[in-house]
Amino acid sequence: MVEPQELSSSATPRRGAPVASGEVLTPDAIAFVNELAERFSQERDELLARREALQRQFDAGALPDFPEETQALRDADWRIGAIPADLLDRRVEITGPPERKMVINALNSGANVFMADFEDSLCPTWANLIDGQANLMQAVRRTLTHETPEGKAYRLNEKTAVLCVRPRGWHLPEKHWIHGGEPIAGVFMDFGLFLHHNAAELIARGSGPYFYLPKLENRFEARLWAAWRSRSSGSVWSSSRCFSSPCIGFPDPSADCRSACSRQCASPASC
Repeated sequence: MVEPQELSSSATPRRGAPVASGEVLTPDAIAFVNELAERFSQERDELLARREALQRQFDAGALPDFPEETQALRDADWRIGAIPADLLDRRVEITGPPERKMVINALNSGANVFMADFEDSLCPTWANLIDGQANLMQAVRRTLTHETPEGKAYRLNEKTAVLCVRPRGWHLPEKHWIHGGEPIAGVFMDFGLFLHHNAAELIARGSGPYFYLPKLENRFEARLWAAWRSRSSGSVWSSSRCFSSPCIGFPDPSADCRSACSRQCASPASC
């Protein structure tokens, strides 16, 4: 059993940690994730409280509706940002956990996109989370291989599906990563580690760090994602191409989808 640990840029992998811990939990990567937690945990908590308050209204009989303050947006003529070339054809997508053999088979499957899922399809043990990040790092660099005990070898084809990553939703904590005395949100870990380790490599290979953002419930949560991009202005985000998938089920779908579906929001205020 892995005990919770306060992770800082000077932290060392715990006893019994996955072999890949040293590769994934580098000082810079830990610092990046902790910075996300420091900057955005309070707003995340406020948004989760807003969900609960809204649910109480629905439980009392209120019905979802389009808010008056976004009427002008719904009436306006707008469109999302241009879609990256390697995501123009998404007719066939496959998803699964970022387990080594699964990643290879999914990328080789002939599908247009593989969504590596850190949420519903992955049991969030510490080993699974760290190994999943290591597997995607190797997949991005095309060094990922696997050999079964029977001697069957797996490796990536020359042409593979486009990689998209699904981090955990806002509501899920990561109990193994303690910062400031509290568990961080799992999304900070999933998103932060993948972006830190792979954005520059993906851009150099003509692609980009693409994310599927699950379970957003309103435009304010979409706006927080836009703030994450704004936070890294001048660093990896400023030159990256980031894609987030269309989201459904919002109380205010017009306003929310504009920011949630946009490839790049210019700033949080513009969402």
